[in-house]
Amino acid sequence: MNHPVLPRRLRTFGLLLATVASLAIVSAVAPSATAGGGAAVAVPPTPTGLPVAIEGLSPYVPPTGCDLRTRTGSAKLAKLIQATYGNTYGLSRTCTSATTPSSEHFDGRAIDTFFNVRNATERAEASAVLTWLLAYDKAGNRYANARRLGVMYIIWNDKMWSSYRPAEGWRPYSTCADTPSSAYDTACHRNHIHLSLSWEGANGRTSFWTKTVAPVDWGPCRPADLNWSAGQATPNATRCPSYPAVKAPAGASTLLKQLVPRSGMVLRPGMSGPAVTTLQNAIGVTPATGTFASVTTSRLKTWQTKHGLGATGIAYPSTWRALLAANGMR
Repeated sequence: MNHPVLPRRLRTFGLLLATVASLAIVSAVAPSATAGGGAAVAVPPTPTGLPVAIEGLSPYVPPTGCDLRTRTGSAKLAKLIQATYGNTYGLSRTCTSATTPSSEHFDGRAIDTFFNVRNATERAEASAVLTWLLAYDKAGNRYANARRLGVMYIIWNDKMWSSYRPAEGWRPYSTCADTPSSAYDTACHRNHIHLSLSWEGANGRTSFWTKTVAPVDWGPCRPADLNWSAGQATPNATRCPSYPAVKAPAGASTLLKQLVPRSGMVLRPGMSGPAVTTLQNAIGVTPATGTFASVTTSRLKTWQTKHGLGATGIAYPSTWRALLAANGMR
């Protein structure tokens, strides 16, 4: 993962403290991660002057793209938690090895904020921040901070909470209950809390930051003929249609079989990985190094011009459609 590694700082005093009562609530909202000794633990500060109105619970909006830009809201929330606890965090995750858009990390809508359940202090801090996210506010709004931040789901310590399945509370995550070994601590999110955000949350448009309730943003839609979206330019108020995954036809060449799963993925200079290697093979870059540098940019511009496309040097959807057609996709 491409995590910015930031040093753990000394605990910051002067922040708002959680009450002992809030820690008593944690057993109902946070899975198996209560503070020892009943000591108060800091929580992130909640802004003053928030509107009476509040966002609803976020619907599930699946990832569709490979867009590693840092999202304003994702970064602000990660830094808010870091400022409270002095921990580290990660945002985007490289997606050029993937063949399906399977993670909100791929489009900048996920945060890994690092707490270790095997450390008593960090376990208490994790419990405090989860309580803060999911508790009622003074107006009686349940899950208030999660709603105002656009939190879509949380994974921590073998369990998962979802805004789109709130009646289930914390439910088992994967088969983690059967794999207690520390070797599974990352996969089972015992050494970090994973937060996936709505598009409005990731882009910092929710009332926690703006004091104006944000409408649901359904994000960029994947076109029917490609497997990845081109990323988001403007908010989208309409739910995206659902299409089956595009598959290579029977008898397809090896290259076409490699192109189809990554079709639509916006590839640009500075990126690297298997998707770049596939692009290089398709446009005749030799050797195919898997690194999108000047040679690949120049060769792609030449290929685009030859096929009647704008010579952008970036693999946008129009380039992918031409690549598929040139390799026998109908």
